Amino acid sequence: MRCESESISQGRSYYNKNINISNCFLSRSSSYSGDGGVLYVTASSCSMKVNYTMFCNCVCSLDGGTIYFSSSNSCLRMICSNSCFASNEHFAYLSASQMNQVEYLSVSNCSHTTSGNNSTCLSSGNQRVDNTNSSMNNAIQGSGIIISYPSPFTSSHCSFSNNMVSDSKCINFYSDSGITISMSYANIVHNNSPSQYGVVYVNGAGARKMMYCIFKNNQNTLFCVWSGSIEVYHSFISHSASFSTSTEVSTSNNNSFTNTITYQLQFFNSLHCNADIPIIETK
Repeated sequence: MRCESESISQGRSYYNKNINISNCFLSRSSSYSGDGGVLYVTASSCSMKVNYTMFCNCVCSLDGGTIYFSSSNSCLRMICSNSCFASNEHFAYLSASQMNQVEYLSVSNCSHTTSGNNSTCLSSGNQRVDNTNSSMNNAIQGSGIIISYPSPFTSSHCSFSNNMVSDSKCINFYSDSGITISMSYANIVHNNSPSQYGVVYVNGAGARKMMYCIFKNNQNTLFCVWSGSIEVYHSFISHSASFSTSTEVSTSNNNSFTNTITYQLQFFNSLHCNADIPIIETK
């Protein structure tokens, strides 16, 4: 499928069909009125594959400044999103009944101000988020990523840094069944959460595990376990403010409460999304 309507004032490039695109540069100069500023799919049994693509200044009035997807299978790989905004889900709302996967995604400056909720939300499906960089995003709440109703969820080698909220939550885990949510080898640094709900917020049923993570220079309360549980182990935790609220966080398994350097991770590098250690781009 070719790249369609890459640079127009406002409006969707793709609507209610299978999407398979790569090497596109999609930008907008004004806001779209509704959900899904550039890609919108709610028709049943649709799949979305987007590779090596940049989204810049994509804005809509409701949910999903760039992408609103609610169908069968979603796969995003080598994606840059910069300066995108919506009332909810500044970059994307991704709901998939089957596979719901993200790899080498970079989301930054979504948005510039602490208005609207959530930079990126994954809902439902078999969820995987790897090698993703979510940084310098602002919101009322949910500045890093929202994970909801997964079956299951795994994540590795991601960074959530310098994200700011006016209320709460950088990382939000929610599930309503006994599945396992696990995140490993993550940098979680320089984020905030002024209200009691924590930089990392946990709600619902099931087990959550954060392994080999680095928590460093975050402000306000670090964890809030509203319901369910979370276990943190083999991690480095350097935090001077309140550690947790509501249910106690399990940290008895081989953690170090000291300062350490963050993981040097490879991320997608493009015109509007920079990486300290960029992956090698295709020719």
